[in-house]
Amino acid sequence: MDGILEYPLASSDEMAAEAWAAMARQDADEALRLWARLRQHFPERPDGHVWPIQVLWQGGRLEEAERAAAEAAARFPDHPDLLVQLAWIAMLHQHWSEALQWWAAARTRAPERPDGYIWAAHALRQLGRLDEAEAMAVAARERFPDNVDALAECAWVAAARRDWEEALGRWMRVHEPQPERLDARIGVIQALRMVGRVDEAETLATEALTRLPDHADLLIEHVWVAVSRDDWSAAAARLAAARDKLQGSGRFEESLGWVEHQLRFRTASTAEAAALPSVSVAASAPDEISTPDLMRTFESLGERCDFGAVQRRFGVEPLGLLRFAFSRLDPLIEALDDRFQAVGTVEDTGFELYNDENILYMKKYGIVFHTFVSQKELPTQKKRDEFRRQQRRRLVFLRDKLVADLEDPQKIYVYATEERASDTDVARLFGALCAYGANSLLYVRPASGNRPEGTVEVLEDGLYAGYFPRLADFLAGEQPPFELWRRMCERTYRLAKATDRFANKIP
Repeated sequence: MDGILEYPLASSDEMAAEAWAAMARQDADEALRLWARLRQHFPERPDGHVWPIQVLWQGGRLEEAERAAAEAAARFPDHPDLLVQLAWIAMLHQHWSEALQWWAAARTRAPERPDGYIWAAHALRQLGRLDEAEAMAVAARERFPDNVDALAECAWVAAARRDWEEALGRWMRVHEPQPERLDARIGVIQALRMVGRVDEAETLATEALTRLPDHADLLIEHVWVAVSRDDWSAAAARLAAARDKLQGSGRFEESLGWVEHQLRFRTASTAEAAALPSVSVAASAPDEISTPDLMRTFESLGERCDFGAVQRRFGVEPLGLLRFAFSRLDPLIEALDDRFQAVGTVEDTGFELYNDENILYMKKYGIVFHTFVSQKELPTQKKRDEFRRQQRRRLVFLRDKLVADLEDPQKIYVYATEERASDTDVARLFGALCAYGANSLLYVRPASGNRPEGTVEVLEDGLYAGYFPRLADFLAGEQPPFELWRRMCERTYRLAKATDRFANKIP
C-alpha cells in the first residue's frame, strides 16, 4: 500500500505558505507548481484554485488566467478572492463596466476590503463617470481612513475633474507621509504647475530626477514645467533628453508631441527661432490690440453660449447668429453645408418656453437660440405675434450676415465642445467652413495632461486647437473662465497674424 498511496508530507497551511513565499519572491513558475501541489492534495481549499490566477495575469498570461478563473468559478463562485481576480482580469482588458460588476460583487461579499472601493473608483474614472468616481473614492477614504491608496484615488479623481487646487491638497496628504511614493510626487508636481506655482513644481521635479533620472513620468513633467515657465530653451533641451530616454516606449508622441510641434512651428516661423528653437506663442511679443478689439476678431459657432458670455464680460456685444445658441456639431455642419437656408423661415422656426424665456428652435438643424425675452413681456397675442415676426426677421438678417462673412473671411470662428473632441470632428467642421473661403477656426476641446488648459496649437494653416477645462454650467450659476479664454484668443490671434492667410485681414 505504501507504494500505491501518496500522502502529503506537509499540512495545507504549510503548502500554502510555501506558495505564498514563492509569489513574494516573484518566482512565478515555482508559485504555480506549489499551488498545483496544494490543489492536488487539498482540492477543497480555495487558495490553490484562486491565487494561481493572479500569478498568471501578473505574468501577462491572460488567457490562461481566464481559463483558471472559469474553473475556479465552477467550484467557488462567490469566493471574495475569486471575485477580485475576475475584476482584475476585466481591468487588464480595459473592460471597465464588467470590472465594476465584479468589484460590486466583491464589496457585497467582503465589505471590509478596501480594493473593492478603490479600484471601482478607478474604473469609474476610466469610464468618465467622474461624479460617481468621486463618490466611490470618498467612500473608500471614509471607510478606510488610514489607507493611503484610497486617498491617492481621491487625488486622481480630482485631477481628472481638473480641480487642481483640490488635487494638490489631496496629493500633498499622500506625499507628506510617503515622500518616496512616485505617483504622489508626480501628482504634486503636475498640480503645482496647473495652479501656477511653477517654481515649486520645478524644484520638486529637479530633485526627483536627481534620484530617478530615467523615470518616464518625471521626464515628461520636467518638460511641461519648462513650458509652464515659458522657458522654451529649457523645454527644448529637456525634450531632447526625454526623447532619447523614452525612445520606443510609445510615451513620447502621446505626452510630448505637442511640445515638439510647437518648437518646430516657431522654428519655421521666424529666423530668430531657427537659431534658438525655443520660442512659444506665449513668449512672443503680443501685437498691440485692445481686449475688446481682440474679442471682436472672433465669432462663436457654438456649441453653447460660453464664448458669447466671454465677449460680454470684456465689453463686446457683436451681432452673431450663433453667439447665444446651442448648436451640436453634426447639425451645425449640415446647416453650413445648406447655407443655413431654413433659418428664419416660418415653417422651420419653432417657439418654446424655458423658465419663462422665449426660446427659438430651428426644426431642420436642431439649433436652439436664446431671445432673453420672457413671456411676461408679451402679455397679449398681438405682442406675441409681433415678437415672432421680429425674431424671424432678425434670424434671416443674422443668417445672411454670417454667410456673407464666411464668404469674405475676416474673423476667426470659435467652436467649443466637451464631447466632439477628436481630430476627425475638428477636420469636418473646418472643411465645412473652408467650403465658403479661406476661413479660420479655433476649435476648443477638453485639456489633458500633455495639453494643459490655455494651450493653443496649430493643426494646419488656419486651424487651431485650444484647450479648456469644460463648458460652464450656467444653470448652476457657473461662468466661463474668462481670463483663460482671453489668453486662448490672444495666442490664436498671434498665430493667425503670423500667417499670410490673415496678414492683411484682421486688425
